[in-house]
Amino acid sequence: MNLSHYFTNNNELEHDIRTLELSLQGTNLTLITDRGVFSNKEIDEGSTVLLKSIIKSIDVKGEVLDVGCGYGTLGLYLAARYPEIKVTMFDINERAVSLTSENAKRNNLTNTHVYVDSDYQALPKHTFNLIVINPPIHAGKKAYYPLLSAARDYLTDGGILMFVIRKSHGAKSAAKYLSDYYSNITLIQKDAGFYVYHAQK
Repeated sequence: MNLSHYFTNNNELEHDIRTLELSLQGTNLTLITDRGVFSNKEIDEGSTVLLKSIIKSIDVKGEVLDVGCGYGTLGLYLAARYPEIKVTMFDINERAVSLTSENAKRNNLTNTHVYVDSDYQALPKHTFNLIVINPPIHAGKKAYYPLLSAARDYLTDGGILMFVIRKSHGAKSAAKYLSDYYSNITLIQKDAGFYVYHAQK
């Protein structure tokens, strides 16, 4: 299966608008999706596992960044659950960014900003207390490893990176790679084959 359209742009793809409901621990979102974006038919299980781990393990505050946001599952959920925070999101996929913007409006979320970009270059020049990533595994390590390692440069002192990867997709190898970049990297959750890691600057 060719999945490259998830992390590239193809404006010629036909539309297939769908509506998904995300309900997790008392916070509810309605999200529209479309063909050509990741997990457009159902909320990705890895994203749900990551959100549960975030809620359980850390105090979410300040500035949050969602890397490779898709149609906004992670960033918009956090913006809804923690209305006092500010959430920035980016994705290389223009359709995904458009969906995220629309989903923010549909859920009356005013504490969010979203950008089209393949990496961190388009971001405002400031740092984040928390960066969350459900990495584009199928893009390959050369694409997503730099997203994980470069996150360090955009964290506040003591800031946290949290990410999720299936064990079968190389979670342990990714954690080992990141040990050269972060002072502390910890496996904090195993759920349905997914590993959630907490890395601190």
